[in-house]
Amino acid sequence: MGRARYLVVIAAAAALVGCGDDSAPDVGAIERDLAAGVEEDTGTRGVTVECSEDVGEGDVCRVTAAGGVRAEVRVTSLDGEAEGTLVQP
Repeated sequence: MGRARYLVVIAAAAALVGCGDDSAPDVGAIERDLAAGVEEDTGTRGVTVECSEDVGEGDVCRVTAAGGVRAEVRVTSLDGEAEGTLVQP
């Protein structure tokens, strides 16, 4: 019976370790990557991007460029550097 208790404790610990894989995204890094991509794709400078704290692939973030021009960017990849495509607001 003691051995079974140890197996339960080990299984619970393994489950908790697996939960740590779902860490929150680094929203600031995602926003910087997306802004750099928009600047490169459009030739526009002074681009800022705002995403929700739980941003994920498929989500839409707000883009603001110099002069107050606004658009949206859909997140297409979060592997390595974040990537996105501009969409009509």
